[in-house]
Amino acid sequence: MALLNDGKNLYIRKGDTGNIVYKNLPMDKNYSVYHSIYDPETYKIIGEIQGVFTQATGTVLFTFGTTYTDNLPVGEWEYGLKICAGGSEDTILPRAYTNDAGELIQEPAPTFTVWDKVTEGTV
Repeated sequence: MALLNDGKNLYIRKGDTGNIVYKNLPMDKNYSVYHSIYDPETYKIIGEIQGVFTQATGTVLFTFGTTYTDNLPVGEWEYGLKICAGGSEDTILPRAYTNDAGELIQEPAPTFTVWDKVTEGTV
């Protein structure tokens, strides 16, 4: 099984691999882009990887390898994206913004579910 994406939430088994691409990122700078998995109960980041950002297209590719997924605990977590450049760090997922009425909107974080490993295998 690879990394599964239902359009918002992500799913993977421990030890499996997968890729995900995010589109429509800002193209004004050559950003470093990070994908973090977060435990909302302990307020701790339990995993983080840096993606390969292509400034010309505003896309970032994240590759989840076996070593990374083997080290993730089984469970349902939250995840987020952060772009960094020139001393600035901006969380872009989950979204927080002000609507037309001036109200602050904070969208819920999407989930990242890690399932048990059911077979070992080798490469």
